[in-house]
Amino acid sequence: MDKKSYKMKSFCFYILLVFTSSGLAQTPLTLSDCETLFLKNNLSLLANQYNIDKAEATVLQSKIWDLPQVGFEVNAWAPQNDQKFFNMGKEGEKAAYIQQLIKIGGQRKNQIGLSKSNAEVIRLEFDQLLRDLKYQLRTAFFSIYFDSRSIAEIDKQRDNLKTLIDAYLIQTQKGNVALKDLVRLQNLYLSLKNDRNLLMAEIVNNKKTLITLLNSNDMTLQPAPTDKELEVYQTGTLFPVTELQQMAVTNRPDLLRSQKIIESANWNLKLQRSLSLPSVTLGASYDQRGGAYDNQTNLTLGIPLPLWNQNKGNIKIAKYQLEQDKTDNRQKVLEVQNEVSAAFQKYQELKDSFVSTRSPMAEDLQTVYQGIYTNFKKSNLSILEFTDFMESYNESMITLNQFHKNLINACEELNYATAAKLF
Repeated sequence: MDKKSYKMKSFCFYILLVFTSSGLAQTPLTLSDCETLFLKNNLSLLANQYNIDKAEATVLQSKIWDLPQVGFEVNAWAPQNDQKFFNMGKEGEKAAYIQQLIKIGGQRKNQIGLSKSNAEVIRLEFDQLLRDLKYQLRTAFFSIYFDSRSIAEIDKQRDNLKTLIDAYLIQTQKGNVALKDLVRLQNLYLSLKNDRNLLMAEIVNNKKTLITLLNSNDMTLQPAPTDKELEVYQTGTLFPVTELQQMAVTNRPDLLRSQKIIESANWNLKLQRSLSLPSVTLGASYDQRGGAYDNQTNLTLGIPLPLWNQNKGNIKIAKYQLEQDKTDNRQKVLEVQNEVSAAFQKYQELKDSFVSTRSPMAEDLQTVYQGIYTNFKKSNLSILEFTDFMESYNESMITLNQFHKNLINACEELNYATAAKLF
């Protein structure tokens, strides 16, 4: 797709979303409903589930013994016999054997252990993918919700302003109102439109993420969390940061994966050491006339001579890989602890900011807004006083929604950092 086509497609997507959000009936979706649809429909989860199935099949394959080898031998040509070709009778010759490879030194056990450990790594990768996608889902869900609330407030102001502008336009044409007053109202109207466009752009991006995660193309989906789903983020966490860090070390699938990789490296080292021991080939054979006795039955035993290949190179590689994985794990633990600490500090800061706005500030603003609007219509306020208030009112309402959204995002980040259900 060329750049021009991509831009046109993005523009159409934006227009469709704007049209949907303003004109069509929307489908409300609680957070619980959203997560249920996600677990049921997400294509990335469904596709990665096959990786687990393949890993389990690898474990099954590692438990299967090597196939026995069977051979058969007949006399093709006997120059001193009347029946010179393919004489398989009593006076002829035929032989058969069966052999089975037997791995010693725990080779089979180590191979099974390595396969099981690798399968656990795959399962933890799936858990990590689920954790990542759920974090994206929840943050997009609440971002859309609070940005939509801000847009609803802007739309209410915009409709009121449009009524005033229409009235002022008539009075300006009659010479009853100064043109500068009309222009001031129009500038305020444009400012509201700009704020709306910025918020709508955020909604477009987050809604695209949300419906993709839900494997949907329904543009009417609208997040509508219940009161209980919102209140849970205001209870606060009672755990100290050290305990949160320990939760992360215990719960995080990416860290558990790092530990499981060390286990796999240990199994691989054991396997490479066991492969330095040669496997034994055990079998039995029958020979009609070619042995020391007629109809001779033999027991066969074969073993390679470990002269110049004792698997030393692969053993060294396995040792170095084990040490590398241990170092990576120590680095990962440090990163996780610091990530939890940073998320906790961010949460504390945003919680304090949110608590400071939990007074009836929003209700007070609404009351004052209605009073200012009514008094301005009655010409009890100047145009300058009215527009100044409207600008500060709009900024305050958007900021209040932003505070709430930021707090929830910080809570989700702390949930994500600890891989625990704190909120």
